[in-house]
Amino acid sequence: MGKVYGVLGRRRAKILNEVMKENSLVIIEALLPAVESFGLSEELLKSTSGAASTQLLFNGFEVLDQDPFFVATTEEELEDIGSNLGGEAPNIAKLYINNIRRRKGPVHVNKQSIATPLTGFDAM
Repeated sequence: MGKVYGVLGRRRAKILNEVMKENSLVIIEALLPAVESFGLSEELLKSTSGAASTQLLFNGFEVLDQDPFFVATTEEELEDIGSNLGGEAPNIAKLYINNIRRRKGPVHVNKQSIATPLTGFDAM
């Protein structure tokens, strides 16, 4: 069980409920950001030696209270962040954006793939 909670904790999951069933089956209900769900099944299988499985259901959207492009510029903002982080607080929104861009790969614009307007049709 500890390994499952470790994986969920690293992926910023919020545990909602834990139910013990017969045959030592444990069902854990948690909220997990969608961006953190990629690779979850594989990580759980590896960490539990195949003893855990996942079932993911979409629950809704939640807005992050962070600006992914925020840079501390004033002394007050640097104080809020803290000196132990070297003036750099972990920005979850920026981390999510960078991970999505890394997963999807670089964007290439192909002029042939740009849609052109349809011609030769009468307007109604």
